[in-house]
Amino acid sequence: MQINLKPTTMLALCIAAAALVLYVAFQIAFPVETGKANLIDFDIFHLAGTMIGEGNLAAAYDIPQFLARLETLPGHDGAAMFWSYPPPYNLVVAPLAWLPAWLSYILFIGASLAAYVAILRRLAGPDFHLVLLLMLPLMALCIRTGQNSFITGALVGLTCVYGLRSSVWAGVPLGLMVIKPHLALGLGMWSLLDRKWSIAAVSLTVVALICALATLVLGTEVWPQSLTAIRETGEILRDGNFALYRMTSFYVFGVTVGLEDQTALVLHLIVACAAVAVLAVLCFSTLPPAVKIGAGVYVSAMISPYNYDYDLAMLGMAMALLMPTVRRFAKPLEAKLLLAGVLVVSAHGLLTTVILRAADIRSLPVSLLGPVLLLMGIMLTVIALRERSTHR
Repeated sequence: MQINLKPTTMLALCIAAAALVLYVAFQIAFPVETGKANLIDFDIFHLAGTMIGEGNLAAAYDIPQFLARLETLPGHDGAAMFWSYPPPYNLVVAPLAWLPAWLSYILFIGASLAAYVAILRRLAGPDFHLVLLLMLPLMALCIRTGQNSFITGALVGLTCVYGLRSSVWAGVPLGLMVIKPHLALGLGMWSLLDRKWSIAAVSLTVVALICALATLVLGTEVWPQSLTAIRETGEILRDGNFALYRMTSFYVFGVTVGLEDQTALVLHLIVACAAVAVLAVLCFSTLPPAVKIGAGVYVSAMISPYNYDYDLAMLGMAMALLMPTVRRFAKPLEAKLLLAGVLVVSAHGLLTTVILRAADIRSLPVSLLGPVLLLMGIMLTVIALRERSTHR
């Protein structure tokens, strides 16, 4: 099941990634000449940074004012995009406006991609090439949209690197995940369930320090402004005004198959609680640390009702940790199904986006990634429990 790519193949992948980064940067620099047809996520990051520089962050959190600013950007196609990130993330995007958008994009994506791949390589070891190939479509999507997924993936990966050593330094990147806290809930629970008290304490300290810094730089009013934006974004989600087919939660799956909002939310909570219960069972067992931490990363993808496909870049870190267990204890069919599932999750966003735009269709009727993640999680649990029996 291991794959070893030739150096020339790795060089070709590096060149392809660099070419894609430069292509997107060229589109940002020359939107009219290149016929840029839509905004990407980095556009709103740079716009939010610009508004922070103007002293106008309150307008970014105000949906009508932010939408009005979006309409002035080249490539705006009428799609609604919102600013509802927590205050600490404003500290990340504020410096983006210090440089032209195209150059900020290159530095933002280039540096975070390099960090993500380096950490993935360290965690995956001999499975690096296999995991890299599986994650390539998702990585291409993240480059194409200019998302922050490489940053969150790298922070999750660093938490895993130090967590394997039971080092208190794991609490630093875990705490820095306050920029997207819903993606770190499973890892936070791992630190508590596995009784890594010092890691949990350091992470909470880092969260407090980052929040204090955000308050000092942005003012106390940023907190009620962001909470209002988050609540309004939740209402927009309930109204179905997002690209639901690209969302990964069981809540969205329930909504798209016709369940009432509250019923879908209950379904999601049941799945999330079951995932946390499995994590607790694994953490209280004698399994190797890599399995416990990998499970924590995986559960992080199952908890929040609001997750997009690009957020799943962190699952590369989970697979890097869990591949040795899969290789040793999975049956051949299980291993093939798991790898197929990872590839489906990785390629879904990129393929559907390309196909729908080519067909001039705005959406798909059902969000399927939630059930795929659940089935993969069940298989991984069964395989991990087999390993647990050998450690009794």
